Amino acid sequence: MDTDLFAQRREAFFRKIDRDAVVILPGNSLAWRNLDTPYPFRQQSDFYYLTGYDAPDAVAVFVPNNKRYRFVLFVHRPTEREILYDGRAVDTKALQQQYGATAVYFTDQMGKVLPRMVKWDRPIYYPFGHHPKWDEFIVNQFITKRSGGQWPIMDPLPIIHELRRIKTAADFSAGLQEAIAITGEGLLAGIRAVQPGKWEYQIQAEIEYVFRQRGAQREAFQSIIASGPNAGILHYVRNNRQLQAGDLVLMDCGAEVNYYCGDLTRTVPVSGRFTPEQRQIYELVLHAQQTGIAHMKPGVTRKAVTEAIDNVLQEGLKELGLIEREADFKIFTIHGYIHWLGMDVHDVGGYTRRGVDIPFQPGMVMTIEPGVYVREDALQRLRKKGVPAEQLERIAKKIKKYLNIGVRIEDNIVITENGNRNLSAEIPKTVEDIESLMRT
Repeated sequence: MDTDLFAQRREAFFRKIDRDAVVILPGNSLAWRNLDTPYPFRQQSDFYYLTGYDAPDAVAVFVPNNKRYRFVLFVHRPTEREILYDGRAVDTKALQQQYGATAVYFTDQMGKVLPRMVKWDRPIYYPFGHHPKWDEFIVNQFITKRSGGQWPIMDPLPIIHELRRIKTAADFSAGLQEAIAITGEGLLAGIRAVQPGKWEYQIQAEIEYVFRQRGAQREAFQSIIASGPNAGILHYVRNNRQLQAGDLVLMDCGAEVNYYCGDLTRTVPVSGRFTPEQRQIYELVLHAQQTGIAHMKPGVTRKAVTEAIDNVLQEGLKELGLIEREADFKIFTIHGYIHWLGMDVHDVGGYTRRGVDIPFQPGMVMTIEPGVYVREDALQRLRKKGVPAEQLERIAKKIKKYLNIGVRIEDNIVITENGNRNLSAEIPKTVEDIESLMRT
């Protein structure tokens, strides 16, 4: 564990807050599946970003201008049963050294220790609304009881999220580059496994085996293996349909390595070759994605890239006869094309500031993922939008031709000083390269 990396992040955070402040930041607790069996634990990303501590029921307290309490970690005191069943013995001195804390206490000591750290009318940074137990504690300690001071309480998360939006070389070496690389390897294994008669969950198993075998701790999100009509369900995760000859299968997956996420999508033909109709839709989506990537550079906004992609998809869908009014193209594209990527798959940080789009800066990492989906409800949705009957009649014939074709192509991009770098460029995505890969 690189304690210097977390220390550097804390110092960057301290520079953005009131130096007299006290920051109280809880981590995640276990969620229970049943009886004494919890769901796999995953630390809250903001907490991990500043501490590196990945055990449940911890609280970090930062007092930037107090050497004794600059970084205090409160950890769960394990019961005898927890030690017996889970091996959760805790050595506070060892934790202090391991995580670079100035002090480590148990959380059951917070009521006594915290008042020593929060003096007079210091500003307090605390994220209300995420941790009911600690919300109640903060209310009782600093709001309903005011004899020790009148403390202004502010949310620290927007400040942390502003820092997290820019990735440094340390982020890439800590796990981000590896997460994307492993995601790509898993996706390639999934593509090679595709053939008629297999089940979506079997493709999922091939992908996630590679994730684990290569050292990913978990999936960044539930894998989407969507064949045939399922490709039009954006967050389809049941993965229980059998692959049919002549279908496409859309695979959207991500590995997580050291709390960093990959997120890639490819769409391939189950039979190994695209039909002419599938190829038309696929090449339209690929052209839209390549256009978007070409626009991504410092100073450009997410909105501007979205507009460039929209223009390609509007024109292409019109040429295919799936729309006659340009404004109707969203019936077939449905979702946005870009989201931040980092310690969360839909990473934190807003896309606007005071209502104005935030320009891209070097170090911003994001996905770019246009898609076109010809769903069975497309005609109904066009009718609801007021498309005239004579247009609907013509469009219905085209929809029948392309029905249940769903294509999404997604890569991971980092903005550089002079443009961008595609972090997943080695994963094949032209029609020819995909068909060639599926023959091997």
